[in-house]
Amino acid sequence: MANHYQQRPRVTPPHAGLRVVRLVSGKTLDEVCALANASDPKLSLTRGALSAIENGLRGASAEVIAALEVAYELAPGSFDTKYEPRKAPAA
Repeated sequence: MANHYQQRPRVTPPHAGLRVVRLVSGKTLDEVCALANASDPKLSLTRGALSAIENGLRGASAEVIAALEVAYELAPGSFDTKYEPRKAPAA
């Protein structure tokens, strides 16, 4: 019996920003920071730092990304860190 199934080309999966993930999870900035900090004793993620990361004003280290995955109860590697930084507005 011949297999007539053809594989469709890969497409880019939908993207959601960290703020959207937080809002959908129903957690506040403070709750996410507390959960992330509890997952890594060396981490001291603050509300301001998380807000800056969500708004694209600051990058996140691999440790912060891993702690956020724990805070949101996601599998390791769930967050894709391949992104293009926002362009600075023309002066």
